[in-house]
Amino acid sequence: MRKMNVFIFALAVCVFIFTFLFNISGHPNRKETQVESESIAGAPQQSKFKVPKKGLYTYIGDTKRDIEKKFGKPERIDQTQYGYEWWIYGRGTEKYVQIGIEDNKVVTIYALGNNLDTSPFKIGKAAHDIYKKVPMSDTASLNIGDTHVEFEFNEEDLMVRPLLKFGDVWVQLYFDHFTNRLVSVRYLTPEVLVKQKPYTLTYRGQLPAAPEPTSSEWQSINEGESKEIFDITNVLRKRYNVNQLKWNNQAKKAAYLHSKDMKENHYFSHDSKTQGDLSQRLQKQGVNFQAAGENIAAQYTDGIAAVIGWLNSEDHRKNLLSNMFTGLGVGVYKDDYTQDFVTPL
Repeated sequence: MRKMNVFIFALAVCVFIFTFLFNISGHPNRKETQVESESIAGAPQQSKFKVPKKGLYTYIGDTKRDIEKKFGKPERIDQTQYGYEWWIYGRGTEKYVQIGIEDNKVVTIYALGNNLDTSPFKIGKAAHDIYKKVPMSDTASLNIGDTHVEFEFNEEDLMVRPLLKFGDVWVQLYFDHFTNRLVSVRYLTPEVLVKQKPYTLTYRGQLPAAPEPTSSEWQSINEGESKEIFDITNVLRKRYNVNQLKWNNQAKKAAYLHSKDMKENHYFSHDSKTQGDLSQRLQKQGVNFQAAGENIAAQYTDGIAAVIGWLNSEDHRKNLLSNMFTGLGVGVYKDDYTQDFVTPL
């Protein structure tokens, strides 16, 4: 991961904090290599551990009706670029969970709330306690039909987002390396994992491909991810004893336009040649503020991964968990992400 410099600018009545995040190991520019030979040299497999017979992961494969019986009607349904839709539950609480459903089947689950059953991985648990029970490896492999896939993990992958085989599914563990504690857990079917390509991979055969969204579908996807980033941010702030943020629609417009501008004009910066710096962009949307800060990120698998990236970057973390701000607007355009934090006048 490459991080650009942080600039701090202060005046008597306003403060701007800018931070950048660019993920060079995550979607879509992680290394992906096709191997034509008949076999791939094997690497040491991850040590096996006992998978519990109960827990959130057991909902993988359940139907919409099953989920509604267990959780009720979703608080919101968000579209994704990977073919499944997120059913959102527990907003603003330690029961926050996103359940991914495709073709009437649960194919992925993201668990952030520490009041969820993610055993044997207890959210909030120290990393060294988890590693004692679950030995890690720098490689993993899977087969989907005739396709063989090998994942390779770098040091950051193993520290922040290790991947483990978990019965018939896979699990990503997201750690806060500043506190060395487990932040959240994501369960995925092999097909979803390969569609997302969150790690460097080598493969033989044909990889499952995610559908290409239409323009209108991208609008829905962008809106959903913006709301998810907002929800996840507030759950994390609550966990770290920081004040909750209110949604600021004007800041959201500024953030969205900046993400869109970065994507369409192929740059990554807080300063836009056409829209100006953060102060100018907020003022254009009618935001008068005492303090403002911005986090940007690019080329992550989704908004979940982007927030984990910000949490694990010292400068982005300052904005994410700062009591200085009272409002937040989030703008997503495909795989460009912007958080605009504000304290209005």
